[in-house]
Amino acid sequence: MSVFLKNTTFHGILLDSLFDLNSTSEEKKEVVRLLNEGIKNGAVNPLPATVFTESQVEQAFRYMGSGKHIGKVVLKIRDEESTAVVKPATKLVTSIPRSYMNPDKTYVLVGGLGGFGLELANWLIVRGAKNLVLTARSGITTGYQDVCVRNWRESGVNVLISKADCSTLNGAQQLIDDSNKLGPVGGVFNLAAVLRDAFLENQTPQDFEIVSKPKVTGTKNLDTVTRKSCPELDHFVVFSSVSCGRGNAGQTNYGFANSVMERICEARQEAGLPGLAIQWGAIGDVGLIMETMGGNETVVGGTLPQRMASCLSAFDVFLQHPQPVLASMVLAEKRKGGSGGAGQVSLIEAVANILGIKDAKNINASATLADLGMDSLMGAEIKQTLERNYDLVLSVGEIRTLTVKRLQELQSDGSEVVADTPNGTTAGNDQVEFSQSLVPQETIINMKNDENSKLNVFMFSAIEGFVSALEEVASKLPYNIYGLQCTEDAPTDSMASMAKFFVAKIKGIQKSGPYNLVGYSFGASVAFETGVALEAAGEKVSLVLLDGSPSYVLTHQNAFKNRHSDNKVDDRDAFAYFVLLFKELDYQVVFDQIATKKTKEEQLEEAVNILSDLPLNKDELKTAAKLFHGKLFVSFYYKPEQKFNGSVTLVTAKDNFVSLGPDYGLKPLCKGSLNIHSVSGDHSQIVKGESA
Repeated sequence: MSVFLKNTTFHGILLDSLFDLNSTSEEKKEVVRLLNEGIKNGAVNPLPATVFTESQVEQAFRYMGSGKHIGKVVLKIRDEESTAVVKPATKLVTSIPRSYMNPDKTYVLVGGLGGFGLELANWLIVRGAKNLVLTARSGITTGYQDVCVRNWRESGVNVLISKADCSTLNGAQQLIDDSNKLGPVGGVFNLAAVLRDAFLENQTPQDFEIVSKPKVTGTKNLDTVTRKSCPELDHFVVFSSVSCGRGNAGQTNYGFANSVMERICEARQEAGLPGLAIQWGAIGDVGLIMETMGGNETVVGGTLPQRMASCLSAFDVFLQHPQPVLASMVLAEKRKGGSGGAGQVSLIEAVANILGIKDAKNINASATLADLGMDSLMGAEIKQTLERNYDLVLSVGEIRTLTVKRLQELQSDGSEVVADTPNGTTAGNDQVEFSQSLVPQETIINMKNDENSKLNVFMFSAIEGFVSALEEVASKLPYNIYGLQCTEDAPTDSMASMAKFFVAKIKGIQKSGPYNLVGYSFGASVAFETGVALEAAGEKVSLVLLDGSPSYVLTHQNAFKNRHSDNKVDDRDAFAYFVLLFKELDYQVVFDQIATKKTKEEQLEEAVNILSDLPLNKDELKTAAKLFHGKLFVSFYYKPEQKFNGSVTLVTAKDNFVSLGPDYGLKPLCKGSLNIHSVSGDHSQIVKGESA
């Protein structure tokens, strides 16, 4: 809002209203004059554009979905020509092919009034078909069939219901002749099937004959007729079964019939004609399995029913393949994410990819998807991914409150997930990690003495209060290192009073500057305000901020806001968050339990009571909770009043899921130089091992 201090005024112009005016309108002329004048003097500039290469389509959509951009997000397909007028070179681009039907042709579905047949007919219509012929021995017999056909006809599709028997040559010829009257036949799809299951010793010639009639005889007749009567045929597709390719107990006759159909398709391709046989596993949602054997979780011959959306997606791909025999099925042992083969993407990895999180192993198990930065676009994509790839149907609200722990349970098919917390007492949080001791006893500790250095470095702890997390970093620096810890006597009413407290401690070690301050996580805010306070006293200060800034903790405040319809954060959130650092519980359950208490003191007591079964000192736990609450709200309401003049170095974690922009909101707060470095690892890993 600083622009208002320059006596600037703003005017809103409804361009659509101007366009409705005639060309002689004074208002229209004035706007045109101002725009032309602004373009000439540079006041009016094109919208900024963020450019991605043609191979970065997914990154471009994710960037746009993050809401961080201003202006346009564009894809660069090729370089500009070197001269103004030149014929551009041919450019080939990678694309995902899709099958479409010719609206002038007719598509014949034998067995088209069955469950799969109706779904396939609708898919053909969506892909452009305007003429359909559906065959069934008994015609329309159910209300659902009647509704489907009536809706298609009302939408302008010509639908012919035929009772022609393809198991006779005359019947097949009649079917194709009737179909050609609507338009040249462009596709024939044989979905007909009859089952007579029994072990081989109990099979009869009649069983083989009945099963083979719609498949073997019908396909042979359709092959014969289409060769002479369908010169414009694009698709000749028969629905086979895994009982043919892989065998299925009691279905010798069914496997034989499907095998004959596959050989016919192979012969057609050898003759240069279209021919495709698809070996389907169990089909879900509709059809024989659903009618005779149960639901979508029924295991049939080692396969689970393949959901209809997945079947149609596979069908689309198969129509573009040159092979005469293809197969599609869902193996029962590979259905759940994470339990499949090398190419299987786990459920958590798929969700993490959508959220832009590179390493899903280090996410707090109690964090919800909303906490991890999920917006509405990401939510819609996650919903589609869960339904399409994992057969999980959840509402938008349920997805928003999904936790990583719940995703783990869904991935392991409901098996119990046991939290492994061998070291310390914190339960699965990579942002905050308490040790067995909960409250530091010393405000300033000597972390390292270097006899060859006269330079002092002061390190500020994360929100836990201890500098132990920075010991590995300190050990690698050739300086004298002092750690500043937030003890019980540290004020938590404001960031300014906390900085004043630490300035006095620093002056006790080093009377005058220049000062070198390092802040990690929450400590980055304390270090920043302490640096501002030292500069106000005339000292020179340099800052190194490790994955933190004054805006950093605000991302947690936004996560709390997203949990509530009124977007407000209060004491109950802070105490609930504290509890979840020690136990993997449901956030809403903990929040509601704490909310039963009216005052802040009572809520503090309730939070401590929830953790009373842990081997921790109750008084120390209460003190830690009180300090945590104070520091959390100090950071929530901290807004630097002065800019920092010295040099600032920001080190960010590449695998941190916090969305703050590359500068963590520091540029508007710094007058001096700001250097940004990115280090491999997440929030806790960057101060350990090679990253440290």
